Amino acid sequence: MGIRDPIHMLSIHVPFRPVPQKRHRHTRAGRTYDPCTAEKAAFLKLCLQDRRPIPAMHGVALHCTLRFTFARPVSHCTPKGLLKRTAPRMHVYKPDADNLAKFVLDALNGQYYKDDSQISVLIIEKRYGDEDSVYVQLRQHTVTDALSSSESHFRTTA
Repeated sequence: MGIRDPIHMLSIHVPFRPVPQKRHRHTRAGRTYDPCTAEKAAFLKLCLQDRRPIPAMHGVALHCTLRFTFARPVSHCTPKGLLKRTAPRMHVYKPDADNLAKFVLDALNGQYYKDDSQISVLIIEKRYGDEDSVYVQLRQHTVTDALSSSESHFRTTA
């Protein structure tokens, strides 16, 4: 089976406003809760509608790519509705990429993989686009991936 075989790769595209993981809260009674629980459930429901989990992804090292697309603000457009030449392509403002990733990884935990500790490579991109959306790609991390990433990204020069 090749790396492009559907059993090894899963792509999910959800029309969902990217949401950062918020800090856990504490009640006066001393209990801790996640303030994002309802949003995570809504996100997971949309993901499950787009693509069902693959059982083979449980218990293996995973390569995960996350692309967060934010709808462009009106200020990026001309009065005629065209995109300004000076409009940025990449989103460099809040929310932080790591908190966006935490939200998605926690929401998919237990459904698309056993635990998010299985993710050995994580690539995150924030950018502008026509509408808010989240794109998730999960694929089994292979020996070839490990060799190529260690050779290309972690070279030291003498």
